[in-house]
Amino acid sequence: MTIHYMPGKGYECNLFLIEGREPILVDTGTGGNSVEVMEFISSKVPAETLKTIVLTHRHYDHVGGAGFLAKKFGAKVFIHANDAEAVSNGDGWGTLSAMFRRSMDAVDVVPIHEGEYFSTGDRKLRVLHTPGHSSGSICLYDESSGDLISGDTVFVGGVGRWDLPSGDYDLLVDSIRALQGLQVKSIYPGHGPCGIGNGKEQIAQALSCLGES
Repeated sequence: MTIHYMPGKGYECNLFLIEGREPILVDTGTGGNSVEVMEFISSKVPAETLKTIVLTHRHYDHVGGAGFLAKKFGAKVFIHANDAEAVSNGDGWGTLSAMFRRSMDAVDVVPIHEGEYFSTGDRKLRVLHTPGHSSGSICLYDESSGDLISGDTVFVGGVGRWDLPSGDYDLLVDSIRALQGLQVKSIYPGHGPCGIGNGKEQIAQALSCLGES
């Protein structure tokens, strides 16, 4: 699976563009760099083919640009049902845009659930509900390649916070333990570098960072 990586700057999240006849953009950043994001997308895939945007969770640094990009590309925006209301209402505290001292525009979203699939035309990515960082956090997993887009659930050398609204330490531990049962080869996290070829080791390290095993 070909995954193009646009690393986040400052508190902007990483963006991932999955190539295919029906490409998928995962996360959008705050919207503060949307022109750069549009240029990134257009340099990798025909712009008119991008019709799917998947958000890994509700936080502003991942969803703030969703409305703008959806309108520009004529794309639908998907997010787990547990996080959908905060984004669809533009909830300043639910999305944490207020913490960033920004306002969040309401975004039309399509709720998704554990076990659903997204297709690029030749690859299928399974939705894994991995609550803990937020109640609706998800990962996307390609079983054929072992690629895991992990949002803020697992980073290289760490994990996402669990002390923000709808976060939960015990759920985060359970989510990461569930990821251990997968044949993950590489992880593509919401912040920081990617873990290419050492995904299972990074998941084990994430549990270790939490004092778990």
